[in-house]
Amino acid sequence: MSRLSEPLCPVRVPVVVPAPVPASAALPSPTPPPDLGALPVPTEEPAEDGDPPSDPPVVLLTGATGVVGEAIARALRADFYVVALRGRRASSHAHAEVPVDLASPRLGLDSGAWSDLAARADVVVHAGGRACFDDNADDFHCVNVSGSRRVAELAHDADAPLIHISTAFVGHIDQAREAAAFLPGDCAARPLTYLESKIAAERAVAASDARACVVRPSVVMGDTGTGWTPEPQSVHGHIKMLLSGVATSACGPHQRLDMIPRDVLARAVAALANVAVRDPSRLPSLYHACAGQAAPTCEEFARQVAETAWRAGLRLAEPEFHDPAKASLADYPGWRTLPGRVRDVLAVQAAGSTILGAGEVFATSLGAPELPGGPAALTADQVLRNVESDVRFVMSARG
Repeated sequence: MSRLSEPLCPVRVPVVVPAPVPASAALPSPTPPPDLGALPVPTEEPAEDGDPPSDPPVVLLTGATGVVGEAIARALRADFYVVALRGRRASSHAHAEVPVDLASPRLGLDSGAWSDLAARADVVVHAGGRACFDDNADDFHCVNVSGSRRVAELAHDADAPLIHISTAFVGHIDQAREAAAFLPGDCAARPLTYLESKIAAERAVAASDARACVVRPSVVMGDTGTGWTPEPQSVHGHIKMLLSGVATSACGPHQRLDMIPRDVLARAVAALANVAVRDPSRLPSLYHACAGQAAPTCEEFARQVAETAWRAGLRLAEPEFHDPAKASLADYPGWRTLPGRVRDVLAVQAAGSTILGAGEVFATSLGAPELPGGPAALTADQVLRNVESDVRFVMSARG
């Protein structure tokens, strides 16, 4: 079984958070810190949902143990019999599991197992894939492109609708190409290869004969109200960096950090799956799972992090922004005097910011009346409260 058959997280960036830097360390609060008991944050996985209804439709789900797929599996349980097409890890929310390998022909299944899955499936949700920012084009093609094509073939053979999870940032590929020229030559994070594989995966699905809905989520954050997530994401790495006292953000203050809680995304996918089995003709071909106009700028995001930290008794220095799409990080004043680990973190953050665009607003399908049971559109206040929840979650994890 390939180690590459990993769950999808739309903008996951590996981040190593540095120790606090004395020159830009968090400032001590001049007043006693407030009672942290007012900021409870769960650190354990939510309780398991109940059994499925009698004789429910069957959904085949890839990536069921990923940050996105885990939330989707949990959301599907109420109305579906969830069969996880799993990689290395077992799913705690699926009703049944079948080991597969996205990198292998026919998902690594023999003809009998393939035919059995096709005969059982009522809908297929593809949330699996390779999600990182390295530059291994062969691995991305093998898993994200060829793997998506194979899942689409399975959906076609099952005569079942396919819900394919992509990323909203495919629309920023041109800006990402231009901004990549300013990244340090030794930067380990290269988002272009990932985005190109997601574009090619969408094309592979479109070229198949399966009835498909492509879902394009923006940055995935923790659950609404709690910030809980089984694995930290790029947004949590950004929060950690700010909390550590690094008073620099390698992004433009005007860039929009469109984010969606993973449980909101999961509810949208579950609603789409219900439409797919009840009236496939009403399944949209494209669904934008984004905050849209409610998305904060990077400057507003940093301000919300600082305000949440201040309420917990920690005063942070105001960060300085360096837009990597306009000038190389090496041109940042004092760049060479920064500790190597800090430069590495900022380089990774700069790489992530190359896909954010220049402040454009994403389209959003949240709140669309055509999707019964789907989540409502997010407001700016809700998004900032979700940021606050993620900050509290990160602070709790830091101890």
